[in-house]
Amino acid sequence: MDLVEVRGDHYQIGFQIGQATADKIAAVLSPKPLSPGFQKRVAALAPIHERAFPHLFAELRGMAEGSGQGFEKILAWNLFEQTGCTSILSLGRGGFLAHTEDGNTIFRGRLTLVKMHLPDGDTALCLQYPGELCGNAVSVTSRGLVFSINFLWPKRLANLGYNTNFLAREMLGAPSLEEAQKCLAAWRPRIDAYHWFVYSRPEKQALSIEVLVDRESAVRLEEGIHFHTNHYLHVDTRDEPQEEYPSSRARLERLSHLVNTQTTKEQALRALSDHKGKWPICRHGGEDSLTLASISVDLNTLKMAVVEGPACHPKDYL
Repeated sequence: MDLVEVRGDHYQIGFQIGQATADKIAAVLSPKPLSPGFQKRVAALAPIHERAFPHLFAELRGMAEGSGQGFEKILAWNLFEQTGCTSILSLGRGGFLAHTEDGNTIFRGRLTLVKMHLPDGDTALCLQYPGELCGNAVSVTSRGLVFSINFLWPKRLANLGYNTNFLAREMLGAPSLEEAQKCLAAWRPRIDAYHWFVYSRPEKQALSIEVLVDRESAVRLEEGIHFHTNHYLHVDTRDEPQEEYPSSRARLERLSHLVNTQTTKEQALRALSDHKGKWPICRHGGEDSLTLASISVDLNTLKMAVVEGPACHPKDYL
């Protein structure tokens, strides 16, 4: 997997990412112009996000210029996205995050590790989708925060509101768990919904945050093992009407048999390689998307390791 290191102001960061990943972006973006209906939708959402995140609009303009793509197409690409992932978080001695990044087969071999030196002096290491803002997969920041993010499928979402790609990128600047929560709470309603695991090494604490259209459910996690897929699990969210996504429930059920409080990082990665059932954890395409990458983060050292492709293919370990 390619590693790209970028620095500068927001436009320069976007430009360098776009330039370095131009071939990947060209491979996933349709050469066709946006349909009139899609253009209308983007036109309605664009000013909402530009007012809230002008610096991130600068990143996207830079990405468009660097990659040779039209800005409107890059913006539209960032406003609509969904994927299904599996996350395991172990807190306590030997703590770790283990995560499979699952998505459309068009992204096979096209993810990038991006190390951003941000304008405020912070750094963030992120698994990045071509053409998208960083932050919407797995990220580690120099403030000592670790993020993983999984798509959720509520039936109730706003027609006009904020998109998670922008929120996830904004959260990379959070210095603490409290500030991460404030960042999410500041931008409502939402047009999509995700779950976050957020770990803070300075605080030695972690949150599980499930986002709904107009509120967030945050649970402070105890020492032990925690996992999440793509449906609501918290006591105050599990009754939220959701689209049926049997893969999510099947993966969660399988994890409950494969991991426990004694599970090591190596054992967790083996669990993420599991192929049992109609909707396995480790996915090779076909009916239920593809495991694009498998990531682990040591919560003590904050070192990230990545397997490109399914976790059962460790030969590509970085």
